Amino acid sequence: MQAFLSNESIEQIHRTSMRLLENVGVEFPYQAAVTTFKKHGVKTAGSRVYLTEAQLLKALATVPRQFTIHARNPERNVIVGGGRPVFAPAYGAPFLVDAAPPAGGASPAAGAPSAAGVTGKRTPTMADYHNLVKLAHALPNQDLSGYLIVEPGDVDADTAHVQMLHAHMVHSDKPFIGSTAGKRGAQHTMEMARILFGEDPAGQAVCISLINSLTPLGYSSEMLEALVEFATVRQPLVIAALAMAGSTGPVTLAGVLTLQNAELLAGVALTQLISPGTPVVYGSTSTNIDMRSGALALGSPELAQMIAAHAQLARFYKLPSRSGGALTDASFPDAQAGFESMMALLTTVNSGIDFVLHAGGILTSYLAFSYEKFVLDDEMCGMVRRLHEGIVVDPETLAYDVIANVGPGGNFLVEMHTVKRCRTEFWKPNLCDRTGLEAWMQGGQRSAVDRARQRWQKLVAAHADPPLDAATVRQLQAFVEKHTA
Repeated sequence: MQAFLSNESIEQIHRTSMRLLENVGVEFPYQAAVTTFKKHGVKTAGSRVYLTEAQLLKALATVPRQFTIHARNPERNVIVGGGRPVFAPAYGAPFLVDAAPPAGGASPAAGAPSAAGVTGKRTPTMADYHNLVKLAHALPNQDLSGYLIVEPGDVDADTAHVQMLHAHMVHSDKPFIGSTAGKRGAQHTMEMARILFGEDPAGQAVCISLINSLTPLGYSSEMLEALVEFATVRQPLVIAALAMAGSTGPVTLAGVLTLQNAELLAGVALTQLISPGTPVVYGSTSTNIDMRSGALALGSPELAQMIAAHAQLARFYKLPSRSGGALTDASFPDAQAGFESMMALLTTVNSGIDFVLHAGGILTSYLAFSYEKFVLDDEMCGMVRRLHEGIVVDPETLAYDVIANVGPGGNFLVEMHTVKRCRTEFWKPNLCDRTGLEAWMQGGQRSAVDRARQRWQKLVAAHADPPLDAATVRQLQAFVEKHTA
């Protein structure tokens, strides 16, 4: 695994974080949270909470190292913290980038270059949202269907969460992410989950939800409302920070790691004081800003360093981790998007990160989403996942007898050893072109973006909702109608 921090560096970050927690404190502007801390002997002053190292470590000791998120189709259950990275789509993009089709709306004639480009950004619609949930369901490397993949702009913001949750429950049987739109969003998530699963899910993880800190050293009341609701019924939470080095965090990466560590651990502690054993993931999306513009820099090597260091700190505290993804500053799924996303995703997996949000679709530093990039990123996830699996070495794979039988100057293509494994031994791409130059030219010189557009359109067109009993469908629809009227 990649490592940028020595053991001594980790200890220094830990000790400095403990000083911040005890002497500076963290803001929790929600009375239920403050009351919980007080109940367990934690010092408070108004909404400021001051944890000692002993109090913190006692709380962390009850966090499970791994847990299962249950899907309505048990074959889709996922284990977080089990050694295999869990991939989920982008989260929270307010804009969509549409890639224009080649001239004429179809693949160009043989010998003519592709004219794919960008038509500009637009606000996503609920129709887009339904398409993206269907796509998340179809893509083979997305383990969750997600939530808030984009922010639909044509529905009431106060009730959009109900419609989005409904889309995930109906269009996919993969696990989903819950709403953290305050107390109401969390309650609606659990009410709909009870309809979907047909029982009280308390004690069984039926979703996972994202709680973002308010850097530096604080949380919003909306996020705390959701945290308390989900922790009360022991539903998994990702507690994550986005500190921007040089802006909302110190300009040094060590300073950012220390700052976010303090605020994250305080949030994790709260979940355990509410309900010991609540599954919680220690998360980071922190990176630097571009000091020339002040813009977030997701395509920076510093992001990769932060991902790897965050994974080391998670292991130090024996917590499941979340970071990274297919992240880029590019505004179109071009070469820049490709190499930046691969740097981030490969670092994520090689560092041992457990839960990977933004594993598909993100452009423009979290601000935009692309259908085409979603499909391209899923291909990348498959490639990186295969790399993560490593090489199996045993008597069968060492193939001594086969090598001895073929001997010097021979060929292994028709050997039974090859025939038996030719369909399973190697990773097979869905989008990558391996046809060769002549075939590619004769086939219309289609770019990766052209191929991705064709693939997502086919997948969405072919979608059929996974089976769900009629009574559950009616109850979910009735819930949506009641809360969006």
